[in-house]
Amino acid sequence: MERESIYLYFFLALVIFFIFASVFMLLPFAVPILWAIVIGTVLYPVHRYIQRIFRSGTISAFVMTFLVFLFMVVPLSVVSVLVLQQLMEATRGLIVYFQSHSYRELLETIQSQPFIKHYVDRLSPLLGFVEREEFRRLMAESLNQLLRFLGDKLGQLAFLAGKNIFYIFVFLITFFFILRDGPGILVRIERLIPMNREDLEDILGTVYRTVLAVVYGSVGTALLQAILGFVAYSIVGIKFALLWSVLTFFSAFIPPFGASAVWFPLAVYSFFSIGTWQGIFLGLWGTLLISTMDNFVRPLIIKQGVRIPYVVLFFATIGGLLKFGFIGLFLGPIIFTTLFALFKIYERRILGQDT
Repeated sequence: MERESIYLYFFLALVIFFIFASVFMLLPFAVPILWAIVIGTVLYPVHRYIQRIFRSGTISAFVMTFLVFLFMVVPLSVVSVLVLQQLMEATRGLIVYFQSHSYRELLETIQSQPFIKHYVDRLSPLLGFVEREEFRRLMAESLNQLLRFLGDKLGQLAFLAGKNIFYIFVFLITFFFILRDGPGILVRIERLIPMNREDLEDILGTVYRTVLAVVYGSVGTALLQAILGFVAYSIVGIKFALLWSVLTFFSAFIPPFGASAVWFPLAVYSFFSIGTWQGIFLGLWGTLLISTMDNFVRPLIIKQGVRIPYVVLFFATIGGLLKFGFIGLFLGPIIFTTLFALFKIYERRILGQDT
């Protein structure tokens, strides 16, 4: 009996060691692997449909991988290149402007704006602070730091491009095998986990619903907001419309203002710098269409799949973003919804309470 216990403990220690070693080796590929799992989970029903047509899981997985590359990877890569070009052009324009205009000219330009000019007396304390040497020194230092940061990022552009190409390759390979072999791997994992089958299915179902809710409720609505923003910015005539629409996409994930943190300042700018009707149009478009997604569509979709209090979902989403990057949009809610599912299982199995 003692020999069997020693063997069991040694075996478990060996398994834990090699699990940690495997995870440690996979950490450099964690982001593309996690994205492949998320996208594979969402598109798995489509894979099953194609599989019934071709009667082959391998062919279906290959077709799905090709479609994801064609309609997801390629467009995202093209948009990334265009956004980078616009960012470089905007940065160049900003540098040229500050080089060709003195500090006093810039301040006079701001004061000459109709809206500012009308309230120049009320804003005199603020303008007085802006005219001080300390503020000018602070702005110069901030601009220099920004330019150094952008210069460093542009200097790493070749390395980042090569790294992203490799990540795309890892993503596609992982996505293919998840679709083809995912069910078998999942069955094997279920066998290894010493839990009641009903409880295990409850946890896996919670994870699946959470992924779908985040994809359709957060990523889907943010993408739609970015598209609507791009249309409005192009109609109004705002420069670098694609860059602003990408910023609209990312700001959509950050409460409490969401996408309005981008479109509202642009509407104000359009009203005073481009034209009255352009500013009114963008304000109405943002209020009635873009922000409607934040206030009605997104909460309705997420509520159907993520059954946790909104304040918990808020911290899960923001904490996931800060800790894990963009993939944290999924990891944060998944961690908390799984924790709530475990609490329910504990109440049902350990405490004997009917939930």
